[in-house]
Amino acid sequence: MPPGTAGAETGGGAFPSIDHVRAAARRLEGVARRTPLERSDALSEISDADVHLKLEGMQRTGSFKLRGAYNFIASLSAEDRARGLVTASAGNHGQGVALAARLLGARTVVYVPAGAPDNKQRRIARHGAELRRVSGGYDDAHAAAEAFAARTGAVYVHAFSDPAVVAGQGTVGLEIFADLPGVRTLVVPVGGGGLVGGIGVVARAIGGGARVVGVQTHETAALHASLAAGRLVSPPYGPTLCEGLSGDTDAAALELARRVVDEVVLVSEDAVRRAIRWLYVEEGVVAEGSAAVAAAALLEGAVERTRGPVAAVLTGSNLDAPRLAQILTES
Repeated sequence: MPPGTAGAETGGGAFPSIDHVRAAARRLEGVARRTPLERSDALSEISDADVHLKLEGMQRTGSFKLRGAYNFIASLSAEDRARGLVTASAGNHGQGVALAARLLGARTVVYVPAGAPDNKQRRIARHGAELRRVSGGYDDAHAAAEAFAARTGAVYVHAFSDPAVVAGQGTVGLEIFADLPGVRTLVVPVGGGGLVGGIGVVARAIGGGARVVGVQTHETAALHASLAAGRLVSPPYGPTLCEGLSGDTDAAALELARRVVDEVVLVSEDAVRRAIRWLYVEEGVVAEGSAAVAAAALLEGAVERTRGPVAAVLTGSNLDAPRLAQILTES
């Protein structure tokens, strides 16, 4: 764990259990929204499957990240919260941490890559966090935030591998299984692996054999490459629409994925652009690239067909207007 990370929710254990996810759901009552799970007739026809979309873009801050951030911070002691918080983010996690910290009365510093979308940076600051920009990518912001935690004693809120964060993200899975008990395949965008790990914990405990399929792009394929190699791999990263998926995973997230994720598939950046456009035109849904990968995998046939229902998690809607306009007008 990075310096300052508490791991309070699971008592420092490496992985959360279904009981930790259920405790997180109770903690999030009245804070996080229960987001809709809606059937997509058009995507069902294209995929030859019964496809439902979990619309996490309708969550507060426009993504699922509030769930894990709030669960982590709320489970800290008052003394730990008083030390202040620090995190690194490509945008959505920072928004979740900033809002959760404001709700719980904690001071927060958020390090972001200087190239993070402007709308995400503005919203982090609007929620009351101190925003610090770092040259380079997510991994550079992460290193700067770790150094700040070591220097000041602030509690580091990890974006994906702390067990309390994973448990909070797993509440997405609890809602899916409650609303669609017969779901057989869950298609989940993957960055570091916290969301797919949390959903996987739920699926293994109550899913009756439901498959968990992660999705990355060829330019953001750290977990995919690490699972294939059987060890941590830092692959080359290319230009991507999916900044929320970019960056390396770590040992804890990799080991959890080995236990609870059936496979991770890859899609192209062009497929993501097509999926963003398709979701907007056909479903009236704004999905950022990091969310649209789930729909792209189904539209492109990257996920093995299933007899039962499919739930695709659209993780966020924080796509800036100029980029959306450009994608919609592409031929």
